[in-house]
Amino acid sequence: MGFDQSTSVAALTVQCAGIILVTILSFLMTKSIRRESLNYWTYAWASLALGLTLLLIAFRIPSLGRVAQPFYFLGEYAFGYLFWTGCSNRATGAKLGRSSLYLGVAAAVLACVLAFSSSNFERKFVVHATIMSCLFALAFRTIRRSGAVMSRRLGMRIMWVALLLLALDFGHYVPLFLLTDLGRIALPISYLQYTSIYDLILEILLGFGTVMVVMDDVNGDLEAANRELTAARDRLEILARMDPLTEALNRHAFYSLTRESSRFPMGVLAGCVVVVDIDDLKPINDSIGHSAGDGVIRAVANLIRSVIRANDLLFRWGGDEFLVILFGISEADASSRIGRLNRSFESILLPGYSEALSVSVSYGVASFGSASQIEQAIDRADGQMYSSKQTRKNAAAASATRRSTAPLTIED
Repeated sequence: MGFDQSTSVAALTVQCAGIILVTILSFLMTKSIRRESLNYWTYAWASLALGLTLLLIAFRIPSLGRVAQPFYFLGEYAFGYLFWTGCSNRATGAKLGRSSLYLGVAAAVLACVLAFSSSNFERKFVVHATIMSCLFALAFRTIRRSGAVMSRRLGMRIMWVALLLLALDFGHYVPLFLLTDLGRIALPISYLQYTSIYDLILEILLGFGTVMVVMDDVNGDLEAANRELTAARDRLEILARMDPLTEALNRHAFYSLTRESSRFPMGVLAGCVVVVDIDDLKPINDSIGHSAGDGVIRAVANLIRSVIRANDLLFRWGGDEFLVILFGISEADASSRIGRLNRSFESILLPGYSEALSVSVSYGVASFGSASQIEQAIDRADGQMYSSKQTRKNAAAASATRRSTAPLTIED
C-alpha cells in the first residue's frame, strides 16, 4: 500500500476477530431459533469472516496474495448478497433461487478478474467498494420499503442505520481511493491504517441490530403464543362453566360466581332466585324418546331466557331443573315473570316432530339480600317448587279419581 502495513494488518486482525465472534453468536442462535432470515444472515457473517481471514493471510504472506484475494472479494460479495437476501426473506419471504446460482458464478468470475487485473490494491478496491456499497444500499432499501423500520422496534432501526452507514462508508472509499490512485490527493496514513476498525464498528452495529431483530421476533412469537393460550384457556373455562345441551351456565359456574361476588352484574347483590322444574319429563322420554326430552329441555331453557333480563343468570341445576337468579327484583315481580312460562308451554313444537307437546313447569321463588344468602334462598325456593309440584300432582290425581268414579247416566 505504500506505507508501513503493521498497524493496518493489526486493525484488520481486530476486524477479522470481531466478525468471527459475530458469526459464532449468529450460528449459536440458529440452534435454538428457527428463522430462515437468521440462517441467511449467519451464512453472510460466515462468508465475511472467511473473506477477511483470507485477506489477512494475503497481507501476512504476500506470496499468497494473488491466490487469497479472489476469495476475499467473493466472501465480501457473498456477505452483502446473503445479508440482502435475509432482509428480503424477512420482509417478503423471498428465498434463494436458480438466479442466485448464476449470480454466484458471475461474482466468482469478477472476483478472479479483479484479483489478477492489477497489483495495485487501491485500484481494485475502488471497484470492490462500489459493488459492496450497492449491496448494502439494496438491503437498506428492502428494509425501508417493507415499512419495518417505521415500527418501534429498536433492532430494526439499528439495522437500518447500520446498513445506511455501511453503504455510505464503502461508497466514500470510491472517490478517495480513485483520486489517490490518480495522484490528485494524498490520504493521511493514520486514516488508511484504521479503515478496518471503522468498518468493524459499523459491522458490529449491524450484527447487534440483527440479534435484536431476531430476539424481537422471538418475543413477538411468544406473545402471540401466550395470546392463543389465553384464548384457549378462556374457551375451555367457558366450556367448563356451560351446559352443552342448553348453553346455560352449570353448577360449577354458580359456585365460582358465589365465591367471587364482585363478578355479579353491576355489583348488585340482592334479588330473587327461582327454581324451575319440568313436570312429567320421564313419560315424554319413555313414549317419544330421549331426543324429544332433550328438545323439551332446550325449549324450556330458551323460554326462560325470553322472560328474564339480559343481566339475569340462568343455570341448568339438574337433569330437568333450572335455577334463575334475578337481580334487583321483588318476589312478586319475579313470580309474575316466571308465571308466564306455563302459558308459553301449552304448545311446544319440537324440530322433527309433527305434533305439538303440552309441557308444564313447577317453580318456587325466594328473595335474598346478599351473596351469602343465595344458597339459603335456593333451599327455600326448592321447597316451594316441590310443594307446587305436589299440589299439581294431587290436583291431577283428584281429577282423575272424580272422572273414574262419576256415575254413568243412562238415557232412555
